[in-house]
Amino acid sequence: MNFEAVLAGLPDAVIAVDTELRVVFWNSAAEVLAERSARRAEGRLLKEVFPGDASIVRRLAETLASGESRSEAEALIERADRREVPVSLVTAALFGKDGNVGGAVAVLRDLSRIRQLEAEVRRGETLASAGRMAVGLAHEIRNPLGAIRGAVQLLARELASEPRLTEYTTVLTSEVDRVNRIIEMLLNLARPVPVRPVPLNLHQLLERVALLTEEGARDKRIAIVRRYDPSLPPILGDEDRLVQVFHNLVRNAMDAMKPGGTLTLATKVSLNPLFGKMDLGGGGARTMVEAHVIDEGSGIPAAARAKIFDPFFTTKDHGLGLGLAICHQILEQHRGAIHVDSEEGRGTTVTCFLPIAR
Repeated sequence: MNFEAVLAGLPDAVIAVDTELRVVFWNSAAEVLAERSARRAEGRLLKEVFPGDASIVRRLAETLASGESRSEAEALIERADRREVPVSLVTAALFGKDGNVGGAVAVLRDLSRIRQLEAEVRRGETLASAGRMAVGLAHEIRNPLGAIRGAVQLLARELASEPRLTEYTTVLTSEVDRVNRIIEMLLNLARPVPVRPVPLNLHQLLERVALLTEEGARDKRIAIVRRYDPSLPPILGDEDRLVQVFHNLVRNAMDAMKPGGTLTLATKVSLNPLFGKMDLGGGGARTMVEAHVIDEGSGIPAAARAKIFDPFFTTKDHGLGLGLAICHQILEQHRGAIHVDSEEGRGTTVTCFLPIAR
């Protein structure tokens, strides 16, 4: 049996070093995890590939020195683009025929998907709590709101001859309607509308959203650029619900940008190692497509990125902080995912993963 081929085919990253901490083996999973090819890693000192204080460097050095295994339930690996990925790490010594340590091997497992699923579970619990609260309050709030609206309408009729006073009744009516809309959004979290997925042309759907936001983009001197994959297959989705998602994402992108700039809508078949294939149940893993909404705005502060899908969290001066929570919920109903990459001062890319129709 070719043991090197076995190691090369493992789903976990395997990295072996000699006694000088020089890389002698780097399997394909390590290439994906670290975003560095074996050709560029093998033959180099490990501290030339990763920072010298990285967990993998320290643990392999300890294993070489002691001949004992080391492990970390959660460590971080820095990729070529300096992004850090959570991994579990186990090292073991490799002994020669003379019984001396001749090298060491590290096995790393990507925890990104697990951490994301844990975050989604926590987020789901928060949404459920918000929904239960909304259901409990909706009845108690809507009854007095209905009475207030009716009284304001009667008052507006009585004051029809006093334009100065009818301005106040108009404001009262619009504010009552705004509170009702807030309650509706909360109820959507509690009782999500069932999706009715059918084969859809994603580009036609994005063009519908672009048409809805065209006037606002023109007012802010924002150019909408399309980078569509012409060979993109149809997706499986509920058109109205997905229009709601992308309309919200495009508005967020425009709000984040100063007057002028470019907002890009892009699509492609996904090759993402975490979300490129998703299990929809019953039919095995299904290939996903990616839809990107890319802005040139101010970016999302690092401290806020972990909370952006939490209900009631917002970085805007106005708004409830429910938009992204609802987008996340809709994509979850589609058995898809949503991911945000952002850098302060450089803009934000929101990626939606959706299943192809077949």
